[in-house]
Amino acid sequence: MSHPVTLIAGRSPVPRFAVGPTKAKQPHLAVVYATPSGDVQCFDGRPMGPGRQMFSRYHMRYEVDMRPQTRTAALRNDPLVSQDGVHAFEVQVSYTFRVDGWEGAERWVRSGLPDALAAVHGYLVARFHGAGQYFDIEDPFGLQAHLNRLCATEVSLPEGLRVYDCRVSVGFDASSREFREALINSEWEERKGAAQHVPNMGDAERRGQVDQVALGFQITSRNRLKDELSDALTNSEGLIKLYAIRNPDDIQGAFAMSRQLEEARAATAELQNQRALALFQLMADRGLILSGDLDHLRGQLTGQVGAATGAPPELAAARPWDPPAQLAPAPAQTPPLPPNPPPQTPTLFAEPTPTVQVPSPPNTPARSAFTGAALIYLVLDESLAPESLDELNRGLAALHSALSGAPAVSAALRLCVLGMAVDTQLRLPLDTVLPGTRTPILSGRPGLSYEHAFRTLHALLRQDVALVKARRTQVLRPIVFFLTGGVPDEGAEWRTAYRELTDQAGNPTAPHVIAVGFGGAEAQAVRGVATRPEFGFMAPPNQDAPAAAHSCAAFLRDRIVVYGQRLTTGDPQFSCLPPDGFRLAEDAL
Repeated sequence: MSHPVTLIAGRSPVPRFAVGPTKAKQPHLAVVYATPSGDVQCFDGRPMGPGRQMFSRYHMRYEVDMRPQTRTAALRNDPLVSQDGVHAFEVQVSYTFRVDGWEGAERWVRSGLPDALAAVHGYLVARFHGAGQYFDIEDPFGLQAHLNRLCATEVSLPEGLRVYDCRVSVGFDASSREFREALINSEWEERKGAAQHVPNMGDAERRGQVDQVALGFQITSRNRLKDELSDALTNSEGLIKLYAIRNPDDIQGAFAMSRQLEEARAATAELQNQRALALFQLMADRGLILSGDLDHLRGQLTGQVGAATGAPPELAAARPWDPPAQLAPAPAQTPPLPPNPPPQTPTLFAEPTPTVQVPSPPNTPARSAFTGAALIYLVLDESLAPESLDELNRGLAALHSALSGAPAVSAALRLCVLGMAVDTQLRLPLDTVLPGTRTPILSGRPGLSYEHAFRTLHALLRQDVALVKARRTQVLRPIVFFLTGGVPDEGAEWRTAYRELTDQAGNPTAPHVIAVGFGGAEAQAVRGVATRPEFGFMAPPNQDAPAAAHSCAAFLRDRIVVYGQRLTTGDPQFSCLPPDGFRLAEDAL
C-alpha cells in the first residue's frame, strides 16, 4: 500500500465569541461539526455564522478534503491463489476515490478512521477474495478480465467514500514467472532450431553436391590424364612429353631435354661403333674372319647397337681399314625398302575463315574426313534475369542432346562452357560431348567482369591445347562464343586482358571470338570483343531480353552442330551467320 491518506485537513474547537463567521481555508474543504456525544452535522460544507456558533451545541469543527484521490495498490499481503492451490497471481489495482458528498463527509468524520486507503484496500480485498481459484496459473488474462468486471461500477463505502475508475492488472508471481519464462524460452529455442534446421540441411546438401561434383571433376581429370599419359612413362620421350604437359610455360626446357637425349644417344652409338670397329680390326688382323664377312658382321653389330640406343641403323659401306683388294663384290640383295618418311607435324592451328556456304560442283572430289579437333568455348553471361538464363539453359540442353545424338559430329568437337559474372566459373570442362557427359547448367549470379573472363580463357586455352596436342591430334584455332547482356563492372579496363588473349604474335593459342550482345549490352563493347567485324552481333533495341536469349540459344546450337557436320566432311572452314533478327554490331554504333 501507499502512504496513508488523511482526509481530515483540519480539526479545531468551535469558537463561541467570534466577531465574524469562520470560513473554510480552501474551497475543496467541507466543514463538519460534531457534538461530544457523537452527533455530526454538515451544513452543505459551509461554516456557521458567529451568532449561531455562540449558542451552538457543537464543540468540534472538522475540515474534510473533498478532492478525488488516485492510487495504485498491489495485493501482496492478500495474494490470489491459483487453481492449483500452490501458485499465486500478482494483482495490481489502480483506482480513484473521494468523499461521497456532504453526507459522505459526515460519515467519514463519524468513522474516525485516520487512513482512507485502509478502508478502500479492505473493500478491494473482500471484493477479490477467492477469485483466483477459478483460474489456472497460466491464465492471468482470464482472471484480469474477471476482476475488471467485478469493480467496473462505482461503489459507495459505509465510511462515506466513493470508489470508481478501478482497473486491475494481473501477472505471475516470481516462481510462476520463472517457470513460464523457462517454458517460453524452451519453446522459442525449439522453434528457432526447427527454423534453422531447414537451411542447415540445405547447406549440408548443397555442400555435399558441390563436393560430389568437385570429386567427379577430379576423378574425370585424373582419368583423362591417365589415358593421355598411359605410355608416357615407358620411354624417355614420354617423360619429356609429361614434363611439357605439366609445364606448358617451359617448352624451351622440354626441347633442351630432347636435344640432350639425342646427343646422349648419338654419343653412346658412336662409342659402341668405335668399339665394334676396333673388334673388327682385331679379328681381321688375326685372320679370324674373312674380308667378305666384314660388311655382314658390321651391319649386324651396328644394327644391334642402334636398336639399343635408339639410333637409326647405318647403311653398309666401306670402312677405312678395308683395302680395295680385300673388298669382294657384294652378293645380290633385295633392294632395301625406302626409309619411312618422318611423320608430319600436325599444324597447330588451321585458320577457319568466315565463308558463305556454296554447293560443291558435281565433279568435285570429296574431301577426306577431318581427324583433328575443333575447340569450342561458350562464355555465357550469368548476371542475366532468371527468364533469360532459363532460355540459355534450355539451349545448352538442346545443344547437348544434338551432339550426344550424333557421335560422328561430336567426335570432331571439344566443348567447354564458362559462366561469366563477377568472376568466371567452369560449368563444363573441355571434352567431347557424349551421352554420358553431364549437361552444363548456368546459375544466376551478380556482377559482370569481362577482364576476369578473358584472363580465365587465356590460362584455360594454354592448358587445354597442350592436353589435346599430347594425343597427337591436330588442333584448329579455338572459337569462342562470347554472349553478354550487360555492361562490365570494370568499364574499359578489360581491353588489356583482351589484347593479351587475342594477340596471335604473343599468344600461340589466341582464339577467334564471336561476340553477341542483347539487353543492356553496349554495341561498341560487343564490336570490340569480336576479333573481326563480321563476328560481332547486336539484338534489335526493341527486343526483350528473354526473346533475344532464345535466339542466341538457337544460334549457338545451330552454328556448332553445322560446323561439326562440316568437319566430318573434311571442311575445317567456319561460317558464321547472325542470330535470328540480330544485326552486325558495327551497324548499331
